[in-house]
Amino acid sequence: MPLRRMAAATVATVGLAFTGAVSAGANTTAVESDTTPDTVIIDGREFGPEDGLEVVVEQFEVETGAGTVGEVFDTPLEPGTITPFATWGSSYATSTETLQLKYTGRAKAAANVYNGKRIIQVCFWYTRGTQVVASKICSNASSDSGWRAGVEKSKSVWDSLVPNAPKTIFNISTARIDPNIH
Repeated sequence: MPLRRMAAATVATVGLAFTGAVSAGANTTAVESDTTPDTVIIDGREFGPEDGLEVVVEQFEVETGAGTVGEVFDTPLEPGTITPFATWGSSYATSTETLQLKYTGRAKAAANVYNGKRIIQVCFWYTRGTQVVASKICSNASSDSGWRAGVEKSKSVWDSLVPNAPKTIFNISTARIDPNIH
C-alpha cells in the first residue's frame, strides 16, 4: 500500500541545517532545526560529525480516512546484484489509522544504506498543536562486529474527539551515518 506524504523535512548535517519540501504540492510546515541532536548514542557508542551523522526530521499530518502515512527507506538494488552486509531490509516509520479514532506508529532501524547513508536510528512521536500526544520512541540498529537491524517499536495514541481540535501530526526522525563506519 503506498504511503501518503504530507509535511516538511529538515535535514541537519551536524553544523548545517536546511528545510525542504517532502513532495511537490504537499502542505508543508517548518520543522525546528534545533530539535535535531548533535550526536546520537547507539549501544553506548556516540556518533557525531566525524561519523557523517545526519538527522532527518519529517512531519506527516494524520487525517481522518488517510490510512497509513509515513516513510519507508528502501535500499534499491539492481537485479542480480550481490551485496553482502549492505542491506538488512528496509528501515521505516509509519502510522496507521484504526476506525478514525486511533493511530498506531511503528518504526524500525534496519541498518540499511539509503541514499548513501546507513540508517542507525528511526524514531517517532505524535503531536497535536503545541502538545506532545505520545513521547518519542526509537528503534536502534546495533553494531558490535557488524551492523544488525533493530527491533520494531510501536505505540498507539487516540485521536481527539474535540471538534476543531488541532490536527494530529506524526513526527519521525532518522539518524544516518557514513556506511563505512562500523
